[in-house]
Amino acid sequence: MTATTKGGHSLLGSFIVPVAQALRQAGIDPLSIMEQVGLDLASGANPDWRVSQPDFNQLLEACVTASGEEAFGLLAAEQLQPQVLHSLGLAWLASDTVYDGLQRLQRFGQLVSTGLNLELAEEGDRIHLCLGLESFTTPIAPSAHDYAVGIITRMSRLTMGEFLAPVNIQMQRPSPLEPERWEYLLASRVEFGAVATRITWARSDIIEPLVTGDPQLARINDEHTQAYLDSFVDQSTARRVVDQIVEKLPDGPPSQQQIAAALHVSNRTLQRKLKDEGASFKDLLQDTRMQLARKYLGSPGRSVVETAYLLGFSEPSTFSRAFKRWTGVSPADYRQQPRAGLH
Repeated sequence: MTATTKGGHSLLGSFIVPVAQALRQAGIDPLSIMEQVGLDLASGANPDWRVSQPDFNQLLEACVTASGEEAFGLLAAEQLQPQVLHSLGLAWLASDTVYDGLQRLQRFGQLVSTGLNLELAEEGDRIHLCLGLESFTTPIAPSAHDYAVGIITRMSRLTMGEFLAPVNIQMQRPSPLEPERWEYLLASRVEFGAVATRITWARSDIIEPLVTGDPQLARINDEHTQAYLDSFVDQSTARRVVDQIVEKLPDGPPSQQQIAAALHVSNRTLQRKLKDEGASFKDLLQDTRMQLARKYLGSPGRSVVETAYLLGFSEPSTFSRAFKRWTGVSPADYRQQPRAGLH
């Protein structure tokens, strides 16, 4: 696996391909821009190649300067094709619903960027996708911020159709000079300078079954995606912590000290290693329980009571309150939702 580590985090090297296409459309030679930032365009064809986040920031900012186009990040995202995301893109297209595709993105988010923490939350008739950017050690360029939001809305439209649009987008980046262009390109109301970046859809829009849905094809590509992901993050401390959490949950939620002992490191060392990877024990425990809860509730043969105990909750009522806090709905209501728990 070829991965740059400058700045600690890397993303798919193939992301430079849509950037190069957008440069060509602007009448700019992409090779010269790539050379300026020390990137090789030919490497974008290598599925194992990854680019550091600082290098990608520098690339997009150089593109903004060369093109004079403040919205270059969004224009580059519009050039994205599913193949850029490799097997994840193909599985996304074969998903049963747009929501199913977003769940795949959440599950395999580290393939896209090792520093990106994605969280889906349901709130009434709205579904939010939050983009956690806190773990990046270098500031995210506004154009890179635009690119991240743009590829998500782009993939969602590719699966459902051009008429699909978020009802609202909140972005951490500062307001651009022409904010109305962002609303036009994203086909949504956009708020800038937000506390967190969040894309919101109407639930009814993204749970509609897709005619392109192919569970078998999606499953095959999921396996390829997991294998790719495992090849470069399987030995991460966060991954090992999650494995230990899953193993110990039926006996009650493990403490950080218990996990540290199981991994034969001190509590302080474990905390430092997780921090270096942009993770925390508290978040890993909650995320693991939430993902397992969705999985278990998606199984008709497993009761809410059994699910609660498997996740280490002493009382089903405590689990129900936690699940509602995570998703906005109770376990019983979640089970009644169309296609709930699909991944």
